Amino acid sequence: MDAEKTIRVKGIEATLIRKRVKTVRVTVLPPDGAVRVTAPRLFPEALVLSFLSERADWIRTHQSAIRQKYANEPKRFETGETVRLFGTVYPLIVRAHQKKNGVSLEDGCVVLSLKTDADKDRREALLNDWYRDRLKTEIGHALPLWSQKTGLQPSAWTVRDMTSRWGSCNTATGRITLNLQLVKYPLPCLEYVILHELAHLRVHGHGPEFKAILDAYMPSWKERRKQLNR
Repeated sequence: MDAEKTIRVKGIEATLIRKRVKTVRVTVLPPDGAVRVTAPRLFPEALVLSFLSERADWIRTHQSAIRQKYANEPKRFETGETVRLFGTVYPLIVRAHQKKNGVSLEDGCVVLSLKTDADKDRREALLNDWYRDRLKTEIGHALPLWSQKTGLQPSAWTVRDMTSRWGSCNTATGRITLNLQLVKYPLPCLEYVILHELAHLRVHGHGPEFKAILDAYMPSWKERRKQLNR
């Protein structure tokens, strides 16, 4: 499998993919202007960053044009679009007439397999089911670790697609709810929301005592919160 990581230079975030190629190539992808860089496996990362830095103005110009073009165009979940998973942008490939419905990562792409052709709503539902499974897996790893660090243990947790907040905590029952859309952001953002909701098990509001918990266990929480609000 090709190696991938997120890199940043001059305020530009890009997905770096190491492949069997001879040259460095940067692509700005629709519909949200995500930046994808492919580079030879042994090409120094410092030179990749320099390559991006030199093309920063070109990248921003193309991002602006792409975002403007697709601003009011809803996703159709078709080949050629992109999807995000934990901060990385993947091209979407749709394959009809497969043995079963499903979603998988293959060669740096998200592949949506369909037994028969399906409409937009069905494609979105399949992708969201996959998202939900991936997010639950990561929560299953991260939540016990942060509970152990803080000594704060929820009675239960669930995932729900929410429109106005990243998470919630029912202080009466101790139940935590996390937003399905967190699956599109880097894992440090998920950890921040988990800690945020755990802290509410001890402090209801967002005052100094609450922020002291975040400062104590996650000094970088403000930067992680910024990533969610970009």
